[in-house]
Amino acid sequence: MPSRKLCRVDIDGHWALMANLQWWEEDVSIATVVTANPETDKSPQSSGDDFFYTGTGAVKLVKNCKNPDHARHLLYTSLQVHNSDLGDVSAMKKLATTYTEAVGRSGECP
Repeated sequence: MPSRKLCRVDIDGHWALMANLQWWEEDVSIATVVTANPETDKSPQSSGDDFFYTGTGAVKLVKNCKNPDHARHLLYTSLQVHNSDLGDVSAMKKLATTYTEAVGRSGECP
């Protein structure tokens, strides 16, 4: 992966959530992207070939995102919840979808 941006959310001094942007070469399979993300590497949930999620993590392709600084690359978002006891499949699916849509409207996808 040539480029990654990480955002860590801390609560009471402890990390709770990681929200990442990852630019991967176009010829890299989503399976590779999924296995590179700790909370989705054994993802039983999926919503097509561009979205994999569990209760504590998600990987989603940002569709139609082109950036001249990342020619021939695709942008994926990933989320990871630190505490596995807080896993919620429905909430993760909604959070990942909303986050990815917001990234698609951001400066990452001019």
